[in-house]
Amino acid sequence: MNIQLPDLRGEVVHNAPLAPYTTLKIGGPADVLFIPADADDLATFWQWQATQNIPVTILGQGSNILVADAGIRGVVVHLGNTLANVTVNDTEITAQAGATCGKVARAARSASLSGLAFFGGIPGSVGGAVRMNAGAYGGETFQRVKNLEVLNDKGQHHTLTPADLNVVYRNSNLPIGWLVLSATFQLEHGDAAEIKEQMRQVNTNRRTSQPLHLPSSGSWFKNVTTADGTFHKAWQLTDSINARGWQIGDAAVSEQHANFFVNLGDARADDMLELSRRVEKAILEQHGIAMELEVKLLGEHNIEKNSDAGK
Repeated sequence: MNIQLPDLRGEVVHNAPLAPYTTLKIGGPADVLFIPADADDLATFWQWQATQNIPVTILGQGSNILVADAGIRGVVVHLGNTLANVTVNDTEITAQAGATCGKVARAARSASLSGLAFFGGIPGSVGGAVRMNAGAYGGETFQRVKNLEVLNDKGQHHTLTPADLNVVYRNSNLPIGWLVLSATFQLEHGDAAEIKEQMRQVNTNRRTSQPLHLPSSGSWFKNVTTADGTFHKAWQLTDSINARGWQIGDAAVSEQHANFFVNLGDARADDMLELSRRVEKAILEQHGIAMELEVKLLGEHNIEKNSDAGK
């Protein structure tokens, strides 16, 4: 796809490999990769793309996604390091969309503000956490969101509050085509030693329970609440079929955490999806429960969802 972007100040790379920008280290190239210089540069691009018929994909820290082996058509916007400012104002913290959740949690700890220790257990960016209402260790993003600064699908600025959105488990229901610029979190003054200990526990739990030494996307499947109201943790369902160590190519179910799919070296997206379908089918056959991916599929993947596993 031949794409000519407008005059921008950020970095523009054609046919850019995307694997280095994802935590799974998997994925083919983007037609165009755009790394904005700052929020104004991003706004210029967003207003331009609203007038074009070009697919646009947003990447933050690259967690919670699986990029297709064929890559992503159109423009991929990487917010990463250039839109990552975090500021503290009394009991409020405002973070740009590209800031890591860990950076926000550490800022809260430094300011002795309580309520975001769990954020240190989320390996993604603020923009991604907001869009999917990410959670960890009993906390969810929107429990602490005061407001959002966003661009709509026409490139116009808006301020939204949680009341403006239909926020549910792992989904903010932010309208398609809208872009998060920053989020402001409402916290409380707390005891510095207690907050430090909470974050230490989160970091210890991550280090001891998750395969941090291997590329992964974070949790692979969503937790499930069945029609009878029973809550099922995804890792327990995956563990119940003895899936730890299952492997296709270099894609594997982690031996350490049954809801983490890891890249052992040179895994392909197709390998990951084939392995996922195998796990889904086994859970469906054994428990009658249909699993739903927490990881987002980006690009055109070759393997369609197994019809049996999706029912």
